[in-house]
Amino acid sequence: MSATSTIAALAGLPVDTSDLLAWITGRSLPPRHSEGLNDPMSVAALAHFVLLAQEAEGDGVAKATLNALRLLLDDREEARIWGRDDLVLFGSAFRAAKRRLAEPYAAPTLLAVAERLLEVHAELEIAPVGGRSLATLDGRQLIVDPRTFGTIWLLACHLPTALLTAGVTSQIIPSFVCLPKFLGVTARELAGDLEQRLGDAAMAGLKDLDTAERLDDKLPKELGVTRRSKLPALMRLEAAYPGIRIPAIARLLNISPQGAAKLASQARETRGHPY
Repeated sequence: MSATSTIAALAGLPVDTSDLLAWITGRSLPPRHSEGLNDPMSVAALAHFVLLAQEAEGDGVAKATLNALRLLLDDREEARIWGRDDLVLFGSAFRAAKRRLAEPYAAPTLLAVAERLLEVHAELEIAPVGGRSLATLDGRQLIVDPRTFGTIWLLACHLPTALLTAGVTSQIIPSFVCLPKFLGVTARELAGDLEQRLGDAAMAGLKDLDTAERLDDKLPKELGVTRRSKLPALMRLEAAYPGIRIPAIARLLNISPQGAAKLASQARETRGHPY
């Protein structure tokens, strides 16, 4: 969620992680879906691109994480419903960025990654949406300039893969999408900026991990259930996704909605958490 929020800001779609969580857990529709704003794209399409960029061959951790998340929310279906036109508009540039940033690098350094980012940024192009004609109340016709789109958010989607391919990291790290809004003049400047941003993201990730471990430590150890019970799994799931709804519980734990409701009731009695 933090990766999607970071990339959304680069795309001009300020979205809070709490709004994304509400959508993922089934408590709301996609953020900003009906605000009537002149957004460059839908949050649903952007979230789909973020997840699509993190599909990596041979990375078991990334694959398992993605599969688990898609049991909660099918980003492909959500993008089809809420952002079909965005998939067409940005799809070609997305694939081009993915292909170029996954090519071999000269050295396992941030400087090599920065050089490639600048190259690909110069190559990417998204066709502007045609201008619109508007009629004023007094009968005049006004032509609105075509909408153009930035592409740095596209590069940010693929930055974890670029770092992995270059040998800077050993696996996909979803939170490593922290590009600046403007890439700077030289590769060396960008490399220095990346070093600072990636360091900050790593520290934030360690804090999140510490929080998750402390939450896990606080979970009751003796629940009075059998080894086959899925109550412990549900309580860990709720700690990771606060407010998760019954349909999502059923999909993730591979049980019936009735079973999920009963399990949620058990969890409520154990922890006093309302579902």
